[in-house]
Amino acid sequence: MQFVRDPHHDGSPDHVSVEDGRVRLRVRVPGGADAVYAHVVEDGEGLMFRAERTRAVGDTVWFEATVPLLPVVTGYRFAIVRGTRYTWLNQEGAHEHEVTDAADFRVVNGPQPPAWVTGTSVYQIFPDRFARDDDSVEPLAEHPDWALPRSWDDEPAGFGATASREYFGGTLDGVRRRLDHLAALGVEVVYLTPVFPARSAHRYDASTFTEVDPLLGGDRALRELARAAHERGMRVMGDLTTNHTGDAHEWFVAARADADSAEAGFYYFTDHPDEYVGWLGVRSLPKLDYSSPELRRRVYGADDSVLVSGLTGPDPLDGWRIDVANMTGRRGAQDLNREVAGEIAARMREVDAERGGDGSWLLAEHFHDAGPDTHHDGWHGVMNYAGFTRPVWTWLNTAPEGVHYLHTDAPLPRSGADQAVRAVRAANAGMPWRVLTHSVNALSTHDSARFRTVVGGDSGRHEVGVAAQVTLPGVPFVFAGDEIGMEGTDGENSRRPMPWHRPEAWDREAMNAHTRLLALRRELPALQTGGLRWLDAGPHHMTFLRALAGQVVLVHLADGPHGRLSVDYADLDVTGLEAVAQGGGVGARTDGAVELSADGPGYVIAVSV
Repeated sequence: MQFVRDPHHDGSPDHVSVEDGRVRLRVRVPGGADAVYAHVVEDGEGLMFRAERTRAVGDTVWFEATVPLLPVVTGYRFAIVRGTRYTWLNQEGAHEHEVTDAADFRVVNGPQPPAWVTGTSVYQIFPDRFARDDDSVEPLAEHPDWALPRSWDDEPAGFGATASREYFGGTLDGVRRRLDHLAALGVEVVYLTPVFPARSAHRYDASTFTEVDPLLGGDRALRELARAAHERGMRVMGDLTTNHTGDAHEWFVAARADADSAEAGFYYFTDHPDEYVGWLGVRSLPKLDYSSPELRRRVYGADDSVLVSGLTGPDPLDGWRIDVANMTGRRGAQDLNREVAGEIAARMREVDAERGGDGSWLLAEHFHDAGPDTHHDGWHGVMNYAGFTRPVWTWLNTAPEGVHYLHTDAPLPRSGADQAVRAVRAANAGMPWRVLTHSVNALSTHDSARFRTVVGGDSGRHEVGVAAQVTLPGVPFVFAGDEIGMEGTDGENSRRPMPWHRPEAWDREAMNAHTRLLALRRELPALQTGGLRWLDAGPHHMTFLRALAGQVVLVHLADGPHGRLSVDYADLDVTGLEAVAQGGGVGARTDGAVELSADGPGYVIAVSV
């Protein structure tokens, strides 16, 4: 598939600016056009705004349209007219037929998310498995009654009855002891899965939101970790379950004890006190009902709410990742998700204004189509499984045994890079640009198989995945251990302890690749907030540009041999390129034009000169 001569627009600053209640839109049209219109839906009616020709470079013509900035969100697409032929351009690409509003470009009208997010990177830590207070490895003699103590060298079981009870004994002081590792890697946000007391190692079944689990070191340990991270210029993000609590949570205990209590209104009882709605039917995770004003007050409204408490006081958190954000406030015909997300975002801004900070990040877990949940002032970004993780897996996986697709017992689907590009464009077409750039690109998480296992242990394919992670729009997200090549077949088995005492088990080349590529992203603004223009894709390669304020970055990713690809500089809006990162079997020539070839998995990243 060749896209290099397609018309192009994206939501980056090169193409969109908001001024005095109007939006200026710029579109690049190779070969020019007789006319270009911006199509905007206002109050249910489609309106057409004619664009003016502003400049030409060779046969490429730029057009600019000014449209009204609408309340909440402005959706638009372009009609490019050549004689009687119309090309419609939306976020999914160029189409030779009329399209619906679903994949329109979108500008959200409201306060901007924190500016620091787009330039950062995230390191996810599952506290029980990252590091202990000391270097011991034997099962801990002292442990809670729910726990099955394990040696630090044990491999966690996969999904099953005992998985959540396996206790390895990692702590927040252990995390603090290992911050030098994170600093050397170059990550800047430490994301902790839940730290509240619970009856499981994953702690998504919180028994209270008022303290940090003493098993992790308590409130003191979290404060000292945050302080140490901040001193290094890092940030710390917490994990909050707005969708449910544990069945031992103090609210749920009070709710069961008294049907007339305020807490009884926090949950969906079908026959008080023993029949209630659990998250996906899991009885140990009773679901929260946001029709209760008191619940909203305690979760995020009050000054002592769990959301606000984490963001205030000495050494506060720098944001929250919201667990199962896509299900929060939803049950059957009830849908309060947009309302709750908007209130949480507004409350976080109030806290940020009071403490004089540079903003805290609101990141939503979302496994599927996040678009409809992001067309308003709410979640700053999402965990982009649909628009990054699964397309990359589908392309680079080697059909590993025991790794299944979604919640099935079926193997992973496999496709070429060209189909992965289609999936990326389709999944991300529903999200406003600002949401996409504040979302995360994960190759693995604590809820998935490890990427090294997905690619069959192939270090070259793994590195191609990391190159995609740092060059496509979104924030790089590294699950602790991915940087040293750790493996795992599912979301439980992948939660293996970090082998600090076994450095011989580390893949040092993977560590070096992560370090090198994360550093490159920090150095190139175009990789942080620049636009995305697809150039070419085939069964074994994808090629695209990131561009911002004159800086153009060309990225070519390959999973194996492919024919020679040549692109003229004129089509790239550059006069020259210099390769700044290269790996594996990809070759590149940049004299006069770009010529790309591959004899195996690899990548090249080149910057305009």
